[in-house]
Amino acid sequence: METMLYQLNFKRGQHIKPVTTVATEAARKFFIETYGCQMNVHDTEKAAAVLSGMGYQQVAAADDADLVLLNTCMVREKPQQKVYSRVGDLKNRGRRSKKKPSVKPAPIIGVMGCVAQAEAEKIFKKAPDVKLVIGTHSISSLPELIGQIDSGFPRAIDIRQTKEAEFLEIAPSDHQTPNLAFITIIEGCDNFCSFCIVPFTRGRERSRSAKRILEEAQGLVERGYYEIQLLGQNVNSYRGSFEGIEDATLVRADKSAFVILLELMAKYSGAARIKYTTSHPRDFNEQIVEVMDQYNNLCPWVHLPAQSGSTRVLGLMRREYTREDYLSKVAAIKNAKRDISITGDMIVGYPGETDADFEETLSLVREVEYDGLYMFKYSPRPNTHAAKRKDNVAEEVKSERLIRLQEVQAEVQKSRFARYLGREVEVLVEGTAAKGEGSLTGHTPCNKVVNFAAPNSLIGKLARVKITATTPNSLLGELINA
Repeated sequence: METMLYQLNFKRGQHIKPVTTVATEAARKFFIETYGCQMNVHDTEKAAAVLSGMGYQQVAAADDADLVLLNTCMVREKPQQKVYSRVGDLKNRGRRSKKKPSVKPAPIIGVMGCVAQAEAEKIFKKAPDVKLVIGTHSISSLPELIGQIDSGFPRAIDIRQTKEAEFLEIAPSDHQTPNLAFITIIEGCDNFCSFCIVPFTRGRERSRSAKRILEEAQGLVERGYYEIQLLGQNVNSYRGSFEGIEDATLVRADKSAFVILLELMAKYSGAARIKYTTSHPRDFNEQIVEVMDQYNNLCPWVHLPAQSGSTRVLGLMRREYTREDYLSKVAAIKNAKRDISITGDMIVGYPGETDADFEETLSLVREVEYDGLYMFKYSPRPNTHAAKRKDNVAEEVKSERLIRLQEVQAEVQKSRFARYLGREVEVLVEGTAAKGEGSLTGHTPCNKVVNFAAPNSLIGKLARVKITATTPNSLLGELINA
């Protein structure tokens, strides 16, 4: 799985801002806590739309809810463990004070997302207070599952997966993320990388029709969204139908389906910004770079996870490309007419990784010059091929390698960020900055965080900002105009 934490004013374990925060006493109330990548964030929007359609009202805190859903991630071990400790917190809601016992019953607790799909009925044994388990293809089954609980069943579960399952689509008005909107174009994964649990939790690849994707994007633009992000575990593996698309000049046999979709979105969606994530290097090609050069609203940013700089380790990981293959994709991006930022993921301490293999990872990071890099220590995931191998890299070695990798990336990133000094950039203003009174924060088209002083009235708008300084992970600037 290529995964990137959703970083646009959304922290792991927080809830998405509800569309309706004021609930009547009579209505049941729900709260969803989301962990993981953008796909999970969008799944939360889908679940919220289903529950709202049932008459539930969304609230801003778990303590106020009758139903709490934990939308989970299983790509790394820590988020998976967090689920069970969080269930314990919810179970004891209102009972922490001996002097003032709670008169409000504990909420119905449900687990959805990748942990739900992978662990299934094991969740009921590990956390008996969980009443609902909702698989990654089963969000639309929420009315049926809740109905079973209401009918007296002690628990309810649906983890069915089929490649033919219809996509759960929501109306533009049901999107809850501010300022930008996510659109799923493909779900699942057919790659079976040796370390990755996604094919087991998200199922096999299935793509939406291009016509439905375009219609959803147009509806979101009509509602005022400036930026749209196209989502998929392997977004450039898109193989959807183009039935109903009238522009025959786009749909050609010599272009990949993903390239056709990008051009279709660029020409007809009306979106000021279009981003996509995450790309698998195996399916990334020069056609993608060419179409990004052609349309300015295709943002100059590519998330292209390498996972290792060693061809030998890449083979063990079943990544289906070599170091040289990966660098050829990077060369195509660097040869673009536009200045395209590259970000990625890297794993250290994979079983069998030697010191020499790790040095190759360090040299790859220096050669690629990533604008950002998500770095992780390897942790075995159940059912994966790698989990059958001996985890023979000591934990202290993994930690040392991670620190060294972070140090190298910090050097690279400092140099990359410095090239923005004095530049004017466009920022989609997303909220107040974490530090600094009167400061706002947002992202550039190339996905850089920019903090600058400006009035709150600019939140949700596009602004021109001149970059005056850099920090290790962001740019600082001065407002020019909105």
